[in-house]
Amino acid sequence: MTSPGEAISAAHGSVWVLRGGRLLSADAAPAVVDLVIGGERVLAVEPAGTADAGPVVDADGLDVLPGAIDLHVHLRDPGQTHKETVETGTAAAAAGGTTLVCDMPSTQPQVVSVARYDDKRRSWTRRSTVDYALWAGGTDPDALRAMAAAGAVGVKIYMATSPGFEQLYSPDAAAVRRVLATSGELGWAVSVHVGDQAASDAHRDALIAAGRRDPAAVLEVARGPGNLAGLRTVLDLAAELRQRVHFAHLSAYGTAALDMFLAARVAAPGLGLTAETCFPALSEEEDLVRLGVRVLPTVFAAPARDRLLAALADGGLDAIATDHAPHTGEEKDRGLADAWAAPAGYPALETSLPLAYDAMLRGVLDPRRLVDATATAPARILGIGGRKGSLAPGRDADLVLVDPAGSWRVDETLMHSKVGWSPLHGRLLRGRLQTTYLRGRPVAHRGEILAAGTGRFVGRTAGDDTEGEA
Repeated sequence: MTSPGEAISAAHGSVWVLRGGRLLSADAAPAVVDLVIGGERVLAVEPAGTADAGPVVDADGLDVLPGAIDLHVHLRDPGQTHKETVETGTAAAAAGGTTLVCDMPSTQPQVVSVARYDDKRRSWTRRSTVDYALWAGGTDPDALRAMAAAGAVGVKIYMATSPGFEQLYSPDAAAVRRVLATSGELGWAVSVHVGDQAASDAHRDALIAAGRRDPAAVLEVARGPGNLAGLRTVLDLAAELRQRVHFAHLSAYGTAALDMFLAARVAAPGLGLTAETCFPALSEEEDLVRLGVRVLPTVFAAPARDRLLAALADGGLDAIATDHAPHTGEEKDRGLADAWAAPAGYPALETSLPLAYDAMLRGVLDPRRLVDATATAPARILGIGGRKGSLAPGRDADLVLVDPAGSWRVDETLMHSKVGWSPLHGRLLRGRLQTTYLRGRPVAHRGEILAAGTGRFVGRTAGDDTEGEA
């Protein structure tokens, strides 16, 4: 009998047994089982100690859960590889228990045509340590149809923009309507970054005129009337067109946005509205004071954190997604004197699942919601639940082993993201990730990458899963 940390590459592709771990799933109570794995997939779930199907890996005392699926990452490759690369970003994902990353179209060049989509997909080949999907962008219906046929998992709508990303911008309700109508034909996922650019710009300019250049002013605009108006516009269009919509980083817009979203979902329960949040770990009372612009924009006062955690716990918020947005420390620190000068976002891939697992151990999330929010719901939103997001027979053997009795302290010097810093540096978390498996093969163990470059493209075409080159 081998330990989970020992290489099992020899058994890769043959049948083997993961014995005696406590299986966590979205649809059943935790249970100690044997997982039978072969041909990169889960073949069977058997009572503990009963499977007799080949080499055995001992998982006694460990929790076994599906690898996380991150709906929303920015790996900066191509175009901004001084911040992150496919290699560094997906190593961070593997070390943190994420086995599928979904990269946004805001690379350079912006992914608004099938030629650019194909170029980006080819450029990632044999470089990713975990599986990956790619979002499409832009507003041209013909280009969106072509990218869907090429395997794009969905379209990201940007109702706000920044210099260098204008081609992704949907400047008005007519543009959003056009993308939603096309998406209704395609049946793919639609993720929306809501906003009213003109209203938010006016709000920002008024604050600057009043001498406000502090981090709290940036948060005020993020949670202000511009983004709330944009959210209202999309909710109304979704109801009119009967189009399901997924809302990116809803938590960044504040609890008023959460209330608006939840009310719309109650009013139209069959519409399929979904929303994501980063794990609400950072505190305005402590982290914003200590780190300033480095934690912008997803940092929360205690009442808002409690609301978001409650919404995660009861399913009001569907999924945890990082919006992994690495910037160098120097880039973030441009905002020390003027917070408006700092780019938004921070590296989060390596700490997202550990934060959620820590919350489970503290009783904030139950095991079913942990798995649903990190794996099963994202797979469902993307339309790839037939292959990913659970450890039921027939699904890919993407799994994570975690020691619930362990603990660890976040150390940015040991992390894999290229920017080399984390806003969670020094945080003590309960539960210790042991091993991440991708399609039955160990790719990371206690932070060490074991099998770089073995991730595959995962696409969605006409409602079917497609799997591409490694």
